[in-house]
Amino acid sequence: MRRSSFRHLLAVATLVGTSAPLFVVFANSAHAQDAQLDEVEITGEGFKDASTEYSGAYTSNRVTIGRGERSLRDIPQSVGVITREQMNDQASQSIDDALGTMAGVTVNQFNTNAKSYSIRGFRVSTMLLDGSPYRADVGYTDTGAFDTAIFDRIEVLRGPSGMLQGAGEPSGTINLVRKRASTTPGASVAAAAGSWDTYRGEVDATGPLDDSGRLRGRFVAVYEDRGSYIDYVENEKTVIYGTLEYDITPDTTFSVGLMQQNGNGTPNLGLPARDDGKLLDLDREIFLGSKWDNKDELFQRYFAELEHRFANGGSFHIKANTMERYTDIKQSSAGNSQPSVGNNVIDMFPWRSKHTLRDSSLDVYTSQPVNWFGREHRVLVGASHQIGKTQLDWGGGTSGTIPQDIFNPDPNTPEPAFSISHLPTTTTTQTGLYAQGDFSVTDRTTLVLGGRFNWWESRNNRDASGDFEIDNEFTPYVGVLYDITEELTAYTSYTTIFQPQSDQDINFRPLEPRTGDQIEVGLKGEYFEGDLNWEAALFQINDKDRAVDVTGVTPTPDQNPWPMANAGKARSEGVELSVSGRPLDRLDITAGYAYIDTEFLNGAQDGLRLSPDTPEHNFALWARYRFSDNRLQGWRIGAGVNAQSSIYSQDGAIKTEEGGVALLSAMVGYRLNAHFDVTLKGNNLTDKEYYSAVSAWSRQNHYGDPRNYMLTMRYTY
Repeated sequence: MRRSSFRHLLAVATLVGTSAPLFVVFANSAHAQDAQLDEVEITGEGFKDASTEYSGAYTSNRVTIGRGERSLRDIPQSVGVITREQMNDQASQSIDDALGTMAGVTVNQFNTNAKSYSIRGFRVSTMLLDGSPYRADVGYTDTGAFDTAIFDRIEVLRGPSGMLQGAGEPSGTINLVRKRASTTPGASVAAAAGSWDTYRGEVDATGPLDDSGRLRGRFVAVYEDRGSYIDYVENEKTVIYGTLEYDITPDTTFSVGLMQQNGNGTPNLGLPARDDGKLLDLDREIFLGSKWDNKDELFQRYFAELEHRFANGGSFHIKANTMERYTDIKQSSAGNSQPSVGNNVIDMFPWRSKHTLRDSSLDVYTSQPVNWFGREHRVLVGASHQIGKTQLDWGGGTSGTIPQDIFNPDPNTPEPAFSISHLPTTTTTQTGLYAQGDFSVTDRTTLVLGGRFNWWESRNNRDASGDFEIDNEFTPYVGVLYDITEELTAYTSYTTIFQPQSDQDINFRPLEPRTGDQIEVGLKGEYFEGDLNWEAALFQINDKDRAVDVTGVTPTPDQNPWPMANAGKARSEGVELSVSGRPLDRLDITAGYAYIDTEFLNGAQDGLRLSPDTPEHNFALWARYRFSDNRLQGWRIGAGVNAQSSIYSQDGAIKTEEGGVALLSAMVGYRLNAHFDVTLKGNNLTDKEYYSAVSAWSRQNHYGDPRNYMLTMRYTY
C-alpha cells in the first residue's frame, strides 16, 4: 500500500507555503529599496553569457563544456544544449527525463531509478559536473538520476572527449551546469502534482548578501514523492543545493557550495522474457518483487572554485570537489530462471548490496589570448588529478530462491537473512597534463591543436595481482573550422580516447587499454544573433584493442585459465542533424535526428551490432508557440514526438526484440503575469504499450511509462 497521499501533499504544501515569506525576505534583504521584482528577466554579473535560466529560449550559442566559455561554432564536434526553459516546459524533473528528449542519446535502464546513457552506440562512462569529471555507468547500484532543479542547463558533447576527461568510452560526455548565485535578488516557489499520486515542491532563491553585492548566494530545495504505474513501487527524494560566491577583487571570485540528494524507494528490475526470448504480454503494473524490497541512496558533493579574470580576456581557474554516492539495496526480484510455454513460475534470487563511490578531482588551468604573426589566438594549458574509490558489500539470501508466478505474483514473501561479503576496495587515480590552441590561420580558418598526457593506475587493497598502471598515454586532438559565411561554419576533427581494461593475457599481464578514435565532418549554422542554431554531422568511430577470448591455446597450470587478448575491433558510424531556437517570433523548437550504425568487425561476433539497444534511427521534435508577444504574460502551447526504430538484446541464439515506437506529448501553459505561471504536461498521449528496455540474458525488460500528466504551478518573486 502507498503511504498516505494526503500526508505527502500536505508536506509539499507546507514546504512551499512556509518558504514563501522567507525567500521574499532573502531576495530583497540587500536591496529592498531598489529591486524591480516585476521584471523577471534577471541579469547581472553573477550570470555568464552561456546561462540559459532567464533567457526564455530553447537554445544557447555558447557553452562551458570545454574549460571556459566558447561559441558552439568554435568547437569542431557536435554539441547540444538542453536549456532551463526547455526542462521547465517539458516537465523534465530528472536528468533521465531531460536526456530522453535529445535525439542520439539513449537512456539505458537497469531498474526503476538506476540508468545509464549511451551516445553514438557507446556507454557514457564519465560525466562532468561544472566541468569536473565523475564516474557514470556503474549499474544497478548507482544513485538515482540527479534532480534538474539545481541545474541551469545540460551540455552534450558527442564523440570521444579524452581532452576533457582522460580515460573513458568513445561516446562523448555530458556536462551538468549548476545554477549560479546572482547579484540581482530573485526567488521562486513551485508545486506540482501528477499521475500515480506524484507530488513535488521546490524553492529557489538567489541574491546579494551584503550591500555591495560582492557576497551573494543561492539556495535550492526540493521534496518529491513519486508514485508509479507498477504495483508497490514508489520513490521519495529530497534535494538541497547551496552556494556562496565572493568577489575577492573585481576580477577574482571564490565560490563554495554543496549539493545533496537523498532518496528512498522500491527497486524494480523489470520483467522476464520467455526462455525463447519472446517478450511476454504481462500487465504493465505487475511487480515481481516483495514488499520488503528497498533502496536507500545518498548523493553528496562539496566544491570550491577560484576564478581570476585578466584584463586581456584570459582567465585562471582552480576547481576542487568531492562527490560521494551511497546505496543500500535489498531486492527479491533478480531473475534466476525464465518462464517457458506452460510454466509461469520462475525462481527469484534475493540479494543485498551496499555500494559506496567516492570521486574527487582537482583541476587547474588557464586560458589566454596570444598575438602571434599579427593574429590573435587562444591557448589553454592545465593539469588535473582524479581519485575514484569503490567499496561494495554484497550477498545473497540464505534461504535460497523464491518461486514467483509471473501472472499472479505474491509480494508478501518473507525477508530472508543475507550472507554479506565485504569485497575489496578498488582505488583508481588519474593525472593529466593538457594543452590546446585555437589558432587563427586566416580571417575564416581556425586550426585547433591539442593533446593530453595521462597517467592512470588501479589498486586493490587486498590482492595486488590485479593492480596495473598506464604511463604517458597521449591523447591527441586536431580540428579545423572554416567560416563559409558570417552564419555558417564547416568543420572537421580527429579525436581519440583510451579505456583501461582489467582483463589479463595468458601470463596474467594486464591488457593494453582499448583505444577509440573518431573522424567527424559537419556544418554549424547560427542565425538571428544566436537565437537559432543548427548542426549537421557525419562521424565514424573506430574502437580497437578490445579484449577477446584467446582460442586454440591450452594454458599450463601456472598460466591464466581464461586468457584474453587485444584483438577486438568495432565501429560506429552515422549522421546527426539538430536544430534549436526561435525560427519565428513566438515559436521555439528543438529537433534532432540520428542515424547510428554499430557493428563488430572481427571475431565470433563479426557483423553483429555492437550496441543493439541503440536504435539505428531516432527522431525527436518539440515545439512551443506563445500567443502573446509579451513572454511574461499569456497562453502558450507545446507538442512533440519521440520516435525510434527497433532495439534488441541477444544472448547466443536467444534474441529479445522490441519494434519501433513513436510517442506523442503535449503541453499547455498560462502565465498570468510576471509572477505566476501554470503548466500542464502530458506524455505518451496515445497510451502506447511498449518495452523501453529489453534484455535476453537477464530479467531487465521494462515497460515504458503509460499515459501520464504533470501539473506545475510556479510563483516567482
